Amino acid sequence: MSCDASPMSISTLSQLLRESQSDYLCYDLGRRVQAIHTTEFNAIERQQAPYPYPVQGHACFALIFWPQQSKPEQEPFLWFLKFPLDERGLLEQAAVQEYLTSVITLLGQQITHALTEEQEQQLQQSPYLFTPAEEKRAALHAQLSLRWQRPPSVHFELAQTALAQPEHWQQVGVQGLHDVAARLAELPATQTALIEHFDSYPAPLRQAAAIALEHQQLPSSLVTALATKVANLQTGEVRADLLRSLAGSATTEAVQQAVQQVLANASVDECVICCARLWQAFDPLYTPHLKLELLLTALAQHDNKIFAALVTDLLRLPMLRPHLLVTLQRDDLAQPIRQAWQGFISGATHAK
Repeated sequence: MSCDASPMSISTLSQLLRESQSDYLCYDLGRRVQAIHTTEFNAIERQQAPYPYPVQGHACFALIFWPQQSKPEQEPFLWFLKFPLDERGLLEQAAVQEYLTSVITLLGQQITHALTEEQEQQLQQSPYLFTPAEEKRAALHAQLSLRWQRPPSVHFELAQTALAQPEHWQQVGVQGLHDVAARLAELPATQTALIEHFDSYPAPLRQAAAIALEHQQLPSSLVTALATKVANLQTGEVRADLLRSLAGSATTEAVQQAVQQVLANASVDECVICCARLWQAFDPLYTPHLKLELLLTALAQHDNKIFAALVTDLLRLPMLRPHLLVTLQRDDLAQPIRQAWQGFISGATHAK
């Protein structure tokens, strides 16, 4: 960073990194762990685009950066950042500026240099830093290792064994499962094991595997096989876990068909998964055949609090919000949805 750089002359994280001669990557950590293209992130920072994956009114992401003259896989720096969004879904600039000011005041041009213990402690006190869940940290590590062609963790082989021979599941580590999930394209035997054993795994292994799978783009043959399992089940925790495992493939025809089957008698957990993880299955841009009315009908079968919470979450998704509002304002809206929506509006009005 140039010596005359001041907190007020730096307005975005990208600018700070460029000024410090760093390269960087950005990953979303809110709903699914997935890369955000640099061009998209730049637009988000400039309030030219809303944050695409908000969670409870916040953007949660990882910023990975390293000096331009070095290789990123050697020892990148990592910030887990959480910023509030305004009512339009845009990053609140005042919060970003506050964080930038604190970093520049504390570190100056040293953001890619080793920090003193005192600097580290002061930086960690920022209200905009957060600690993601262990599963999301593992998913990020697995994706970065694959991206940079680094070997998987030491837990990788044991995780493969556990998925093929579930009696060994108690020794499996979270990082190992995420490493396997990230590398399934090159692991046909493990794909077969998942297809054959997923619905008979002990619940802790099945749930951990589903969480690992949800953050990945799965091979198409595996998606089709798991989606078929979903469609063939009537209800239950296994179906919910299978559904969650397919979160990265929400726009595929196989998953759309499975979701449609689930919505006929979706549990609360399955409704949450559909809204929080599989919402792209209802975006007309991707899937014109799976209508939002199906999801709203399923939500309306549950109590008003569930409907209100999940519709509120859906309305925060910038790519889905306009389609959802148009659907909810239709004259021919089904009566159960209309009643639930009127209750939602009434509750929101009273809350004010």
